[in-house]
Amino acid sequence: MSLSSDANIPHDFRKPLLSQTTRFMTASWKDDPEMTRFGGKSIWGFLNDRVRYKGPQVLRHGKMAVHSYWSQHRFVFPRAAAPIVFQYISMRFFHYSWPLPLAFVVYAVSFLIFTDHMINHFNRLAEEHGFLDGDRIRDDVPDIRLASASIGSILTVTARPLLGCLLTYKRHELPHLGLWTPVHMFVYTALVDFWFYVYHRAMHEVDILWCFHKTHHMAKHPSTPLAILADPVQEFCDILLIPLLAFICYPLPFHIWWLTTVYLLFIEGAGHTGTRLYWTSAITGPILQPLGMELVLEDHDLRHRNGWGRSSSNYGKQTRIWDVVFGTTRPRLEMVPENIDWDNQV
Repeated sequence: MSLSSDANIPHDFRKPLLSQTTRFMTASWKDDPEMTRFGGKSIWGFLNDRVRYKGPQVLRHGKMAVHSYWSQHRFVFPRAAAPIVFQYISMRFFHYSWPLPLAFVVYAVSFLIFTDHMINHFNRLAEEHGFLDGDRIRDDVPDIRLASASIGSILTVTARPLLGCLLTYKRHELPHLGLWTPVHMFVYTALVDFWFYVYHRAMHEVDILWCFHKTHHMAKHPSTPLAILADPVQEFCDILLIPLLAFICYPLPFHIWWLTTVYLLFIEGAGHTGTRLYWTSAITGPILQPLGMELVLEDHDLRHRNGWGRSSSNYGKQTRIWDVVFGTTRPRLEMVPENIDWDNQV
């Protein structure tokens, strides 16, 4: 498939004027101490300031390092496994099975703590390694979406655990992870990405749906908090509908579902950081990289820079399987083999 040219795109789908984008993405709240102070004028300002990148944005040169699979597992797995271990101890040694409300609270709090640690982790890596397209400043949550972005983040860390609890949690099922767990995680991730690809591409190519998605593309150089910059219809699809469709196609036991969901969030968040690291999913990368189907951070970053209306590409958010199959990939600019220091693993 060849991507459509701007000349064939209806007026509403063309790239907005720079002045329009600049006005929409204005983030003056971060410069007001009363907006970012706890107990100040805005709780939403305080929450967004808590997670936004505050380090220097220095242009970096030379070959980029590789964020190794081992490093990703070392960060994600202990945090994802912690509530599973607590539940196992409760059932195995204290003979207490968690009722659904308690399980939801524990896993939702764990999701929230993981998200906080994850964003701080991303910010540290960005400060150390810089950003893609490094002469451009990364976008912050705009003034007019300060509250909705915060609410969307809260919904993400509560609605997904609730979905898993309602779909697959069994009170008396002892937590267990087996040798086939990585296979189950890979298949479920590929299915999440398939349904995301279908819905995401439809949002770009079906005129009536674009109005629900264009807000997300006002950010041309996104940062992690902007992963949730969206209208309510897109938020519903991202947070609930896509995971639900994947689960219907490939049901998972609760604890494997939980582990996979944490890894999905990690890659989803990383894709919006723009960090100058060769970084692909530790779940799908080992299999997909030799096939040229792995998703790296630049793929998603390029989509934001160039993906207005029907001129978009790189629709996947976890892999490039479906972009390769359907011919909607975009050539990488910085994360090309000759620009990667494969020996520098971080």
